[in-house]
Amino acid sequence: MQIQIDVAVHADIAPWMMLSEEVVGLFGPMPGFSTILARKIDRKQALCARTMKGHSFAGGILLGGSGDVFWIRWLAVSREYRRCGIGRRLIETAITHVPAYCSICVDTFTKETTGGLAARRIYESCGFIPGEIWANEDMVRQRFIRAPPKGSLP
Repeated sequence: MQIQIDVAVHADIAPWMMLSEEVVGLFGPMPGFSTILARKIDRKQALCARTMKGHSFAGGILLGGSGDVFWIRWLAVSREYRRCGIGRRLIETAITHVPAYCSICVDTFTKETTGGLAARRIYESCGFIPGEIWANEDMVRQRFIRAPPKGSLP
């Protein structure tokens, strides 16, 4: 399957919201997500994956940060396109949008989270190292960090 990764546009909001509903069981409630998504699109901090044939929305990733620390704020792939390498492609493309001298962080699922193993594996395979575990109310996450390559300078 051929996939194209593009900077998201406002026309992507409707399929992106459908995807957010698909993953709410794993991610938890996402109040204000459509507003956050629109802002990330305006800032060119939202990337989406589309199939080359039919241009179906397959997944998306939201970025944030500045200075020398950037963040992957959200990543999901539609159920029908999982296990096709789309999540990896989204992460790899996101990495190219971050200056080489910067760290990239993501808060993802712990080992104990049912359904979260795939996310952990993909981040680790993209060079992220597991770090601290934190909790906020009922949500427990683990921070993964991808350090800049040695010798990278601003």
